[in-house]
Amino acid sequence: MPNNAKQASDKQIGRLPPHNDDAEVALLGSVLINRKAFEEVQTMLVKEDFYQLAHKQIWEGITGLRNERPGVALDYVSLSQYMSQKGTLAAAGGAAYIADLTNRVPTSTNAVYYAEIIRTASMKRQLFDLSIRIGDKAFDESSDIQESIDELDSTLSYLGTGSSTGQYEDAERLIGVVVDNVHDIMAGKKAVGVSSGFKILDKYIGGFKPSDLVIIAARPSVGKTALALSIAVNMAFGRKPVPVGFFSLEMSGATLIERIIANKGQINLMSLRNGKIDPDTNTRMMTTAENLYENASNLLIQDTPNMKLLEICSQARRMVRDNKVQAIFIDYIGLVEYSNNTKELPRHEQVSRISRALKQLARELEVPIICLCQVNREGGKDRGPILADLRDSGSIEQDADLVILLDDPSKRLDESGKTNYEEDNQESEDFSSVKARPLKVIIAKQRNGSTGAFNLNFVSDYACFREVEKF
Repeated sequence: MPNNAKQASDKQIGRLPPHNDDAEVALLGSVLINRKAFEEVQTMLVKEDFYQLAHKQIWEGITGLRNERPGVALDYVSLSQYMSQKGTLAAAGGAAYIADLTNRVPTSTNAVYYAEIIRTASMKRQLFDLSIRIGDKAFDESSDIQESIDELDSTLSYLGTGSSTGQYEDAERLIGVVVDNVHDIMAGKKAVGVSSGFKILDKYIGGFKPSDLVIIAARPSVGKTALALSIAVNMAFGRKPVPVGFFSLEMSGATLIERIIANKGQINLMSLRNGKIDPDTNTRMMTTAENLYENASNLLIQDTPNMKLLEICSQARRMVRDNKVQAIFIDYIGLVEYSNNTKELPRHEQVSRISRALKQLARELEVPIICLCQVNREGGKDRGPILADLRDSGSIEQDADLVILLDDPSKRLDESGKTNYEEDNQESEDFSSVKARPLKVIIAKQRNGSTGAFNLNFVSDYACFREVEKF
């Protein structure tokens, strides 16, 4: 063992895990003599946050008494009787110890402060336990390294929030939260969601909401990536720029940047890629690139092909934790590998697990995850695409909060197919200077809103989408 490692190991010998007995005693005593104290700290702590076994038992008794017998006043007499009936009084030190807790409280008004001390010590113990688990995983030949990394990263993210498992609650507090939230939105203090940069899309969805799983689906070469990248560019480089993460499993990061420069500089993408641009266009390219530098750190690109789900989850957590990313794009779900250990699973089962995991990740990180998906061969071939056309798994439709389908009528083999979606009345303009065509954007599912359809212009020369009225 290297000297520095041995010294670190020796320092741990004989050391007690982080804890604060005085804070635990003061907190429990405060709860027993001040009814409001428990209401202030009940969601801050769980039994495992206490270090002493007796204190764990007492906290469990307090929460059990309040939940099972809400009409009984909480004091050392009622608690002792309750714990005696449950058979846990002796392990808690007996009635005398519980009674003594109320005599050792400096002041019951500092309950929240005591709870914060206890929670901090608990987090330090969990961090120490995590460091041991990391060492054990490193020497476990049977464990999957990526699964281990994701598990540890998820635990570390949980510790970073400093939160414990929330308790159930009635609607009283939530009503106030909702009303205050609406007032903040009305006053412009809070955004409804992350704006897509397209007024008509935002009119339907109100921006992309935190914790939502969003699916953008279409047949190949219709414009899924172009729409997703246009939205990401609007977010990262728009009037109110926000950090976004973009997982590109199909295209390289350099290819995405080429598209962004073509979009923002209004430069023909093929000419840009082939280097066939005149001096004026070159000047425009350089000016565009210079302007993009100002907010370039807002766009985080990961372009590793065939990434595993656990790798995506792990890096998404770091993007949110380290860079405050407010939206995550994945292009596309069909290229995501579930894990090395599930290759025998049918693909539809793997995709089901992937979509469910992405929904859980969106809730965990509290950011929208916008994932691209292909539709079956029938969707958009001779009719408009529908939800049932989502490829590989019906779970995608079930897990998604919002499903956006792209329809390109010009690529249909049979124009007789119809959909049940109503289209906004918009007149298309004459595109004489660039190659562009209107594509139908279908809001096929919105968990908390209406469905419908409208047109956006797909500008093929720039590989991007624009508002109809802007062209």
